[in-house]
Amino acid sequence: MFSSQLTLLWIALGVVAVASALPASAPSSAPPCDLLQACMDPSSCSVLQEKAPPTFRLELGTTVDSSSPTIAIDVVSSWAPPYADRLWQLARLQYFTGASFYRTLRRGPDEQFVVQFGYRGNHSVDACWDDRLTSNATWSVHPPGNVRGTVAFSMGAVSSAVGHKINPNCTSSEYCALGFSTNIFINLANNTRLDAPGFSIVGRVTDDSMPTVDKLYAGYGDCLELCEAGSTDPFCVGTGAQCKGVSMDRLVAEGNSYLAGFPKLDHVVSTSYTIKS
Repeated sequence: MFSSQLTLLWIALGVVAVASALPASAPSSAPPCDLLQACMDPSSCSVLQEKAPPTFRLELGTTVDSSSPTIAIDVVSSWAPPYADRLWQLARLQYFTGASFYRTLRRGPDEQFVVQFGYRGNHSVDACWDDRLTSNATWSVHPPGNVRGTVAFSMGAVSSAVGHKINPNCTSSEYCALGFSTNIFINLANNTRLDAPGFSIVGRVTDDSMPTVDKLYAGYGDCLELCEAGSTDPFCVGTGAQCKGVSMDRLVAEGNSYLAGFPKLDHVVSTSYTIKS
């Protein structure tokens, strides 16, 4: 779940936009703002001034098979408004197009965890956004929590002793989630243990999209940074120098050129959204 950067903080963006002025839907297209410029100077991109509509559907075309099946996510803004605003902005910016599903943790139907994605594959863009995290201290976890099919933002982590001072919504005695940017995860199993640290859900994958999620390639296992020598992580495919997983740090530093060594990874090939009534 954790971002490759664990201790960074972002001041939240955005001013209220008039809901009726929001585009009702959009096909996949070129981003309306330069993504690097938007990160460096949020005031240069009007999208980052928008608030999410009450509900909307984010649709991600994938490479799971030749038909580019879609993963549809129904976002409910009231569940976690700051997260919904960010997800809406990322949808409007077409940020996920080109992103790889670089962390798919599934060993079988009875041993699954999450699918994680959100790095676009452009070093400069991803590095900038990864360094600018939005505070997650303003919202608690909405029922049903992190159950199968729900969606939340990946975050860094701090000890509970520190986290409880920063995030009053963290009730974990072990660690607290801290800050979010562009990486999100889909729960493949009932992971309600993620509720106490503060991983607020923001939406849910539609039932007819979950078969596509379940087909995302999982053969590389967990990320290199989480599979150090001696790791007991059951989702590691090898540990230490033998780990087969993607390095989040190298993905951010080198972009999609680094992923040439992982040819079986699935990717997002299109992004669209629709405001639901």
